[in-house]
Amino acid sequence: MSQPSLTVTGVTKSFTDTARPVTALTEVNLEVADGEFVCLLGRSGCGKSTLLSMIAGLARPSSGRIDTHGNRVGMMFQDANLFPWLTVRGNIELALRLSGVPKAQWPARVAELLEMVQLPQAAAQRPHQLSGGMRQRVALARALAQDCRILLMDEPFAALDALTRDALHDEVERVWAERGITVIFVTHNVREAARLSDRVVVMSPSPGRIVDQVEIGLPRPRRMEDAAVAEQSGRLRELMDHHDHVTAAQVLAS
Repeated sequence: MSQPSLTVTGVTKSFTDTARPVTALTEVNLEVADGEFVCLLGRSGCGKSTLLSMIAGLARPSSGRIDTHGNRVGMMFQDANLFPWLTVRGNIELALRLSGVPKAQWPARVAELLEMVQLPQAAAQRPHQLSGGMRQRVALARALAQDCRILLMDEPFAALDALTRDALHDEVERVWAERGITVIFVTHNVREAARLSDRVVVMSPSPGRIVDQVEIGLPRPRRMEDAAVAEQSGRLRELMDHHDHVTAAQVLAS
């Protein structure tokens, strides 16, 4: 593995401010290489989004350490979370301002970012005038406006139709290749994980933990309908089913 972009060491996350304390994650260890595309794959409740939030600095581990090695982190969520009263340009300019980019550079940077996500014509539009796929493209541009070296993506295409999702897969893969950034992508869709990633990190719940890692090793570009992607998807599903059975047996025995 090349120089790490991210190192997660012994991370546990517990929520104790509830009637019944919950351990969301336990003893998570993960290293991601610079420029690697990694998918966190698992069913709901296995702590994928919790781990992503801690990497982003939105939450703190109860124990353990997360090191981004000085890399700036950007994040995309399931919802685009654009400010409805701002134009597309305004939403991206806000990210540039918060990142400390001089105002004189904003017009060129906005134009560059909108060109990158293939929305140069949308600068003056407001979010309600955009389709769901277009809003997520703007969210991608806004995340990239922070000059992030690590892009975190929390199921950003889960609510989109299949055709739009496929187009955005292509878009993210192109931006990842052009910029050489590290991407950590959360999904519960085995086909999506096989389509996008260099490596799939399989997680299991009760409590959330990493139970397996799979190198995909397929040439790019890939399509969702490729036979090799389908084969890898089947392998990933079998792994998830196996670990589900193991977890269920452990719960019953406890």
